[in-house]
Amino acid sequence: MLPVRVALPTACVADGVEIVSETWTPIRSRCTVMPAGPTLPLSVEQTVHPVEPDPHIYGHDRTFPFSTVELRSSGAILGIPVASLLVYPARWNPASGGLEVLSGLTVRLSYHQDPGSMTILRRTAQSEQRSMDAVRAIVINPADVSGSGADFVEPRALAYGEYVIITHPDYQTAMQELADWKTSKGIPANVYTTTWIQNQYTCYDLQQEIRAFLTDCRLEGAEYVLICGDDDKVACRDAILSAGGYTEYAPVDLYFADNNDTAPGADRWDSNNNHIWGETSDNVDWHPDFWVGRASVNSAAEAALYVDKVLWYEHIQALPSSDYFETAPLEMRIGYSCGVLWTSPYCHGSAGAEIISGYCPDTWEEEKLYEPNNSTAMTIAMINAGPHHVYHASHGSETSMYTSYGDNFTVAQILALTNITTGDNVAIWNSIACLIGALDTGTCCGDAWNNSANGGGFGAFNARYGWGSPSSPGQGPSEVVCERFYYEYYTNNIWFLGQAHALATDHFCPPSDEYMNWCLKEYNLLGDPELPMWTLEDMTLACSHPASISGNTNITFTVTGTGGTPLNGARVCIQKGNWQTGEVYAVGTTNASGQVTLYASPETTGNITVRAWYHNYNTYTGTIQVTGLGAEEGQGAPVVYSFSPVCPSPASVSASIAFSLGAPGPVSLSVYDLSGRIVADLGSDWMAEGPHSLQWDLRDGSGRAVPAGVYVIRMDAGGFQQSRQMVVIR
Repeated sequence: MLPVRVALPTACVADGVEIVSETWTPIRSRCTVMPAGPTLPLSVEQTVHPVEPDPHIYGHDRTFPFSTVELRSSGAILGIPVASLLVYPARWNPASGGLEVLSGLTVRLSYHQDPGSMTILRRTAQSEQRSMDAVRAIVINPADVSGSGADFVEPRALAYGEYVIITHPDYQTAMQELADWKTSKGIPANVYTTTWIQNQYTCYDLQQEIRAFLTDCRLEGAEYVLICGDDDKVACRDAILSAGGYTEYAPVDLYFADNNDTAPGADRWDSNNNHIWGETSDNVDWHPDFWVGRASVNSAAEAALYVDKVLWYEHIQALPSSDYFETAPLEMRIGYSCGVLWTSPYCHGSAGAEIISGYCPDTWEEEKLYEPNNSTAMTIAMINAGPHHVYHASHGSETSMYTSYGDNFTVAQILALTNITTGDNVAIWNSIACLIGALDTGTCCGDAWNNSANGGGFGAFNARYGWGSPSSPGQGPSEVVCERFYYEYYTNNIWFLGQAHALATDHFCPPSDEYMNWCLKEYNLLGDPELPMWTLEDMTLACSHPASISGNTNITFTVTGTGGTPLNGARVCIQKGNWQTGEVYAVGTTNASGQVTLYASPETTGNITVRAWYHNYNTYTGTIQVTGLGAEEGQGAPVVYSFSPVCPSPASVSASIAFSLGAPGPVSLSVYDLSGRIVADLGSDWMAEGPHSLQWDLRDGSGRAVPAGVYVIRMDAGGFQQSRQMVVIR
């Protein structure tokens, strides 16, 4: 079966799918298709028995699967609406033996408008763009991706920031350094302690109070969430896993990522209120509403080391060694450490590694350690040489990982790695192994990878058993989730660590069986969700701007890359003081000419910090000196351009549109539907400086009442452009 995701219009929910046309091509006139083998835990010794044919399938003269396509769910990924389908690309008739493949399929998706399906009230335009770009990469109709329906606000208007750090109080100081870095490069961040959250919310336990807090954060446009603390410091949600006769309660951070509760405290993962989270009877949505990661640390020193690893990876802080990248020739590298999963039938972890290798660019170097040509010593040497990524496919326990028969890679050896100090690299690790991410035990392998003083880095690990399929090497549920991470990274150009992790698991949502249900829940990211993963050797960008300003003014920045090429979509941030309460904080993205204009209204002389970021480039840092102030004492703050959220929204009779002009001049206000068609021109007049408002009667240019739906109102004035979305209901 093939998971397929389809973009939906804003505020819409899919109802059903029907086949318009389908074309099947015979590839065998007669063959026998044996039942798939069992799905088994990777680290449980047991005899693999053949599966008996199911008479419900094998006893009938009809093709199987019985359907070609199914609608599995409809929801939102970071506010962007999508429908999830399952397509069955092959079918077989047990009676005739005929095997066919699907060579063409056209379907019609029905949907209805539901303003209640919108999950975000307001966010920045940059956050909306990042979310839409992520969804465009994974749907089959990227040109049809629609917005969240949120109102767009400037970063300073956000209540919590785009990057929310939830930490044990002992680690607040270390995490503030990380928040300051993210903020300075245009991702406004705040740190909240578990004590503060417990004082603000009263729920069943700390985990539910964190979830209630995150409901407010979601509504207010938060995008990234980092949880700082091992399970005994900031507890994971222990959710039920049940498959193949096994039942476990495992730490599951997906509980925090999937947050579409109707109100703080309305916990959809425990919708029946029996305090068993994640049951099939609960109303679990599965889709991510945040990109979530965890810093699995147990001391202030480990928290500081975690922050150092982020800064080392992003080239903001010098590595203890010389050079992050290999030189001459350009070299990006991935290493594989794989062992035998089952001997009868023979099933090797390298099958999944070879699938990943097929995604890997030709410019990357690959080092493949496959049992019997593998050992712990060889794996350690491979890691210490400094790969950018590591994939491990073998057995594991809480405190060790299998490399070859009788040879285990232990927690002590992970803590002694030197891939940072000798290999110049903070590495990213993905593994299918059982139990190596058991955060609710002592120091597990995943903890050690986070906290190795001179090595390790970030990664994703199973908290309980990984699951495989002995009869289908490389196709077990734990394997395909890991493989999908690299598909998102290499093929779909999903560079941010938290996005790649979440979209890899979301590809299989909602899970089609109990085994995938288990695997999606237990696979936690121990890493910075906003970490921009390198895909090329780092390059240097240039950012030109005035060296100084005097008073309130628009500042134009030009960002160029290699050879002076303008960089379209570079993020530029200016800051003077705290991002919420200080004098200056503005973020923008460059146009096709590599330019963006930001408005600064400093209140004191001094320096404004400038950061410019673009993928695969080192972040530019500069300053603009403030030599004078624009408003004399007693004049008050200057009027600036602004466009307030449309009120009310949803609206049924009329809507109020409020805005402010920083200077007298022409103003244009136009209403568009989601297809981009102009619905109404609300005015194009010369207006005075200062605040203004007008009413829209919800009618088009011909005087007809517009139908229910989502509309975009665009304001153009004096070089200032901004759009607001609103919902009309009838």
